[in-house]
Amino acid sequence: MDSTAEQPPLRLELGSMEDLPTIFHCLQEQFPPDEFYNYERMEQMMHHNQYKILLYKRGDDLIGYATVCSMAESQILWLDLLAILPQYQNDGYGGRLFEAIYQKYCGPFNGVLLCAERVDSKDPDYALQQERRLKFYEKHGAYRLKTDFILPTKTGGMHMYLYYKPHKGIFHISRRDQVELITQMFDYCYSHIKHAPQLLHDFNQTIVDETFKDERKAKK
Repeated sequence: MDSTAEQPPLRLELGSMEDLPTIFHCLQEQFPPDEFYNYERMEQMMHHNQYKILLYKRGDDLIGYATVCSMAESQILWLDLLAILPQYQNDGYGGRLFEAIYQKYCGPFNGVLLCAERVDSKDPDYALQQERRLKFYEKHGAYRLKTDFILPTKTGGMHMYLYYKPHKGIFHISRRDQVELITQMFDYCYSHIKHAPQLLHDFNQTIVDETFKDERKAKK
């Protein structure tokens, strides 16, 4: 008998403040320190109910997790962090988690916006990981935007790529919508970083209207 048939289905569920210690420990193990907030900041943002933890589970087992930020006046969801636990990596769970988030939120939202590290050629091994992440998002329907996005950090800023996965049938994201979400996200998530407004000002003019290719038409 195929044992995989007996496994409970994968599910995406909303985490709570009780899950924060576990997820924060995972973040410390899986992300560079500059790419996530300190514990107190995450706790503070979650209290306002716009910053959320999503848990990806099979039965009682945690497979992966994500954090998202939804702004009341924006039609775009900000996908902040996404990860599969090390013991479940390279088995297709990342794509399924990304798709589960997309299915949950696209409808109420017009699309999912996220940032990803640019490839750093100084470290060949890490560069391969970065390239895989970029290809992962592109494989799963996200488009790289032209914006020279800068992620605020305590010590400065990280130049990142912005990626956008639109809702089905939408092949455009305006500069206005991008500026609206990024500004709100900076105000909500990075208000504790004094130089964040300057970083936003520095890359604001690189935000432009974007139009995507309809892959269905391209295949005909």
